[in-house]
Amino acid sequence: MFASKLARTIFLPAQFTVVLDNETLYIDQQLAEALGWKPNQKLDGLPLTLSGWAPSYFAIARTGSDSDLLARGTVESSRNPNVHEVLDYLKDR
Repeated sequence: MFASKLARTIFLPAQFTVVLDNETLYIDQQLAEALGWKPNQKLDGLPLTLSGWAPSYFAIARTGSDSDLLARGTVESSRNPNVHEVLDYLKDR
């Protein structure tokens, strides 16, 4: 029983088609559910966070989730000169 409490669902990366119209991003139900929406969800919706590190890292995650914390940490790391030095070093390999 203890092991089952520790078990987590592992999601593999997947690609989805989305539509951006003005400032609204339209997604399909499968993507909505992957972000945490449930079919019986009330009208108040689900809080999401958009994090970004230009020009190539942008992530949308459910606010407060492990994925959100990882995305925010990645963006925060982008301000660290040591991280840039390591990335430049790795890029040259």
